[in-house]
Amino acid sequence: MRNLLLLLLTISFINCGDDSQLIESLNGEKITVKRFETSYETAIETMSRMQNIEKKNLLEFISKDIDEVPEQFQPLNYQFQKKNFYENYRQMLMTKLAAEKNGFTSRPDIKEILEQVEMQTITQLFIQEQVEKKIKISDNEAKSECERLRSQNSQVSGMPIDKCIMLGRGNLKRVKSQEVLPKVMERIKEGVSIKHNEKFDLDGYLNNNILPGQDKIDNGAEGSTSSESSEKE
Repeated sequence: MRNLLLLLLTISFINCGDDSQLIESLNGEKITVKRFETSYETAIETMSRMQNIEKKNLLEFISKDIDEVPEQFQPLNYQFQKKNFYENYRQMLMTKLAAEKNGFTSRPDIKEILEQVEMQTITQLFIQEQVEKKIKISDNEAKSECERLRSQNSQVSGMPIDKCIMLGRGNLKRVKSQEVLPKVMERIKEGVSIKHNEKFDLDGYLNNNILPGQDKIDNGAEGSTSSESSEKE
C-alpha cells in the first residue's frame, strides 16, 4: 500500500510553467528536469511523512554509500538513488500512459479504488501533520535519548555525537507520536458534526454476517470486468 500511495503522489504532479530542459518525451508526455526533480522531492516528502522519518535523516541516509547505511534503511537508499528513482519514475509514467490509453483509469471499479486510496492518503497525511504540531523535543531530551541508545546498542555507541542526537530525536518523535495520537483523533472527532439516523439499526447492520460484495462473488460476478477486457482484446 505504501508503494501504491507513493506512486500516486509521484505521478500526479501537474507540469505548469516549466521552461526547464527536456529529458525525453513518452507519447508526447514531456519529462523535464523540473518535473523529475519536483517528483523526486515530492516522493521524499511523502516518505518522510508516511514513515515518520525526519527528512534530514532520510536525505542523509540516501546520500551515503549503501554499505554505510543501517540495514533497515538500505532499501530506501537504493530506491532514492537518482538513477534508480528516474528509471522507476519513467516506468510508472509509461504504465500510467498505457493504462489511460487502454481506458483502465476510466473504469468505474478503478475510479472507486483510486477514491479509496486518496481518502486513506489524505487521512494519514493529515493525522501525521496534526501529531507533528503537538510534538516538541528539546536538545537536552535528544541528547539524553542518544545516551540511552548508546548504552543499549554498540552500533549507536560508535556513532558521531551529532548523528546520535539526530537518531535520539527521531526515536523520541516516534514514541511521542503514539502518545499524542489518541488526543489528535479525539480533536478531529470534536471538529466534525455527526448526525445519526435513528431509524437505521447500525449495530444490527454491522453485526450481521453478510459482507458487502459477497453476493456478487457467490453469483459468479467476480472477474466479469477482466473477462470483458479480455474479450475486447
